Amino acid sequence: MAKSTYGNGYLRPRGKKWYGYIRVIVKDSETGERVTDRISVILGERAGMTKKQARKALAREGAKRKGWFTANAPVLNDSRVTFDWFVRNRYIPLKKGDWKEETAKNKIALIESDLLEDLGDIPLRNFTRYDLQMQVNKLAETRSRDRVLQMRAYLRDIFSEALDQDFLVKDPALRVKVPGQLKQTDKTTLTWEQLRMVLDELTAMERILIELDITEALRPGELFGLRWKCFDPKRSNLRLQETVYKGKIRNWGKTAKSLSTIHLPPALAVDLAAWKKTCPDSSPEAFIFPNQDGGFMLRGQFRQTRVA
Repeated sequence: MAKSTYGNGYLRPRGKKWYGYIRVIVKDSETGERVTDRISVILGERAGMTKKQARKALAREGAKRKGWFTANAPVLNDSRVTFDWFVRNRYIPLKKGDWKEETAKNKIALIESDLLEDLGDIPLRNFTRYDLQMQVNKLAETRSRDRVLQMRAYLRDIFSEALDQDFLVKDPALRVKVPGQLKQTDKTTLTWEQLRMVLDELTAMERILIELDITEALRPGELFGLRWKCFDPKRSNLRLQETVYKGKIRNWGKTAKSLSTIHLPPALAVDLAAWKKTCPDSSPEAFIFPNQDGGFMLRGQFRQTRVA
């Protein structure tokens, strides 16, 4: 079927879809002058759209682009939308509402280094399953197993979102596989004898802190937010009431159940009671594991002063 011209664009069926080709005015990246360019837009599936409906869709798309002169700011699902633009302007803004501030920084940094750096300039619609599989295979050569699994999950989520937002009509990431050969995560553990040797080298406060971390699996922010009023030697427990986060004390934890009462092994409760008798300040509001100034300790401070 030949193309049909309407106003500033034309309509053409290709395979199972209607394609619209629209003339737009853009700014030349080298000369800065305004020039005419042609973009392609998928208007819909031919099975569910008549030629008349496709013609109306083409007219709407053309009207939306009238007066659009910024080549680097695509707003709809045309052929110039790059992977980088979609991730930064459509995917991340949607996901950031579910991520905490520090988590968002880490996730975005990983996406930038492992995905956008290599794939960012590619138009979203140009991707094939092969392209994405090659990227995952490449990551598997240098990244850890967990990192590869994470990036593959992000790719699938990004392209699924692009499909939902009508930037694509087919998901190229749907069948991307995890490579068979992945770098194994280092699972080296200390023997009991090695662990005893480490604990023997620590001060009383450091040893109790490490033992609490080992036995109760507390997060650093929970450990360093403990005050003596949280310790009940008679009941042999600790009440988590505050946490340390980014240099501040807050009265909530990472999850809804983070702040709770935890039971201590009898021997650890005895050690903690002994530390209370010898620590610089055992008043109710004093921190159990204080820094040199008596305030709360930061995770980085503890690592730098004693534990590498």
